Amino acid sequence: MDNETLIEQFAAYLRRRFPDRSTTKHYISDLRQFLATCTKPWAAVMCADIDAFVDQQHQAGRASATVKRRVAALKTFFDFLAETLGEPQRPNPVSMRRHAGRQPQRLPRDLSDAEVERLLTVVDQPRDRAMVNLMLYAGLRVGEVAALRPMDLTVPQDPEAPIRLRVLGKGRKERMAYLCRSRYQSVAQYLQEQSAADGETPLFRNRFGQPITVAGIQNRLRYYAQRSGVDVTCHRLRHTYGRWLAESEVPVLALARLLGHRSIQTTQRYIDGADPQLRRHYEAAMTSVVAAETQQPAPSPVSPPTETVSGPATVVREPPPPFAEPDWLSDWPTWLQEGCRDWMRHKCYTWKPSRRQRLAHTRWVTLRLFWRWQLARHTWHGWVDLTTADMIAFVEAQLARGLKVSTITSYLSCIYQLLHYLHDRGQLAQLPERPAIARPDPLPRHLTPQEVVALETYIQHQQSEADAADWLVIALYYLLAHAGLRISEALDLQIQDLDLTARRVRVREGKGQRDRVVFLTATAAAALRRYLATVPHAAEDLVLSWRQQPLSYVQAYRRLQCLGQATGVKQLSAHRLRHTYATLLLNNGMTIESLRQLMGHENLNTTLVYARLADSTVEKQYETAMERVTNNRANSV
Repeated sequence: MDNETLIEQFAAYLRRRFPDRSTTKHYISDLRQFLATCTKPWAAVMCADIDAFVDQQHQAGRASATVKRRVAALKTFFDFLAETLGEPQRPNPVSMRRHAGRQPQRLPRDLSDAEVERLLTVVDQPRDRAMVNLMLYAGLRVGEVAALRPMDLTVPQDPEAPIRLRVLGKGRKERMAYLCRSRYQSVAQYLQEQSAADGETPLFRNRFGQPITVAGIQNRLRYYAQRSGVDVTCHRLRHTYGRWLAESEVPVLALARLLGHRSIQTTQRYIDGADPQLRRHYEAAMTSVVAAETQQPAPSPVSPPTETVSGPATVVREPPPPFAEPDWLSDWPTWLQEGCRDWMRHKCYTWKPSRRQRLAHTRWVTLRLFWRWQLARHTWHGWVDLTTADMIAFVEAQLARGLKVSTITSYLSCIYQLLHYLHDRGQLAQLPERPAIARPDPLPRHLTPQEVVALETYIQHQQSEADAADWLVIALYYLLAHAGLRISEALDLQIQDLDLTARRVRVREGKGQRDRVVFLTATAAAALRRYLATVPHAAEDLVLSWRQQPLSYVQAYRRLQCLGQATGVKQLSAHRLRHTYATLLLNNGMTIESLRQLMGHENLNTTLVYARLADSTVEKQYETAMERVTNNRANSV
């Protein structure tokens, strides 16, 4: 059978399996995308062809979720193909681990309360207001709103009880949703204006009297988004509903039922993004920190900034230039050039765009260092010549040069990422064993309490007469010291990620491509609010900018160094402020698990490093314990 016939059979199979979903349309589109790059018969497709397709998708700028769905479509198709051809043992060329890769851990994109207020102000049509309220205050999906019928609404006799909504949701799963009485008024008003209709016909209609479509609802919301200046979609309204319930501490099982989630892990993302218990832990710890550090005269009041407005972004980070390889690469053997080039192209498009150039540069430097040393030792014919002895010799040579163990370990990590890539693609038959290096286990370098007081006092006094340059340093300091951001996270932060009213900061694509929410102290929020008056602040603008240009790593480090010199704090850096943030929270009672979430660590062992920093707390606990021991012995005599 030819490719087209098999696609038609696959489409029929999907329609039988998913009769009421858009899976068929998307999967068939994904298969055609693949055929545009690979013209082989389906039965001849190999793993390398899937590799090439995935790399091409990344290079084209496709989102990781899009690439994963296309890989899933191909895997499902090849499973179907094996069954159709009567070859159940036929190997599937698609591997989800290899081809889909590690997926970002995104948090739902909700609206701030101020954005909700601005949006509702411009939604003036009764029908549109009713639809928006159903998505925002009942958590309905846009398709569920379009399919809602009058008979699905039940108004209880109890005037305090919410209105019940019978919803046919995703996967043809029915659930009960609820709408509070105050927001039901918009629906009731719309119903009063409609002529009597059959209870089984769709509730919402367009201007031609036909049932409104999903596209119609989305178009209406885009219209109101333009009027209000709020970047809003139907799903963002639902995300906001989820955040409100999570912040109100609705149990996760109840929240999953209200949202219509099949998997509890999907619901957990709402809890992670709006964890009231985590916020209480943060505020309790930081209250103690601020109380201990700010026993100084209060700074003079400063005028608040103008209201944040939406509009064309004026200070954004430009997309990185196309992939470029270094000039010296041409001096290497062809096999070495091709392997390193292919790996870099594969890795480059999986990195966050703002960090792409920096990460590519460091890896090219490592590859050059390693292979210049190896090529000078003896003649090489290919990857197969690389042995464990070569790796051990490299490590010993770097130790003899006096390099730090942590530096050599980072070199090895880069080299073995390349080797694993080649091994997966069959270019390297056997991986050389990675040399074991005993790594030192130093404590992170946090600031002393005296240094923290010196910084906080200086920052507070600066605010009374600060100019634009001073406010930039102040904003940078508070994002690092009071929110615990990494320097890369602070430099990528956009205005739309700040919710200063709720004192929340959304960190998008942090280390490991993980989203998280962190919190601000009242002092930090007030300072950031004042700083925003000095910079463009459309939704997509970068928070940290200088003279209409994004703040760079070098500029940020230099400003922190100047701040350290002005306060007498030696070697002040972004990472020391982050270490200090963790230390202070632990010393003031925060749990390790709460700190892990705020720091954005995937592994609790990473966070446990900071537990050893609480030396003063351990000392006090020791003194208290020994005092009890001494008293008990004295009483027993």
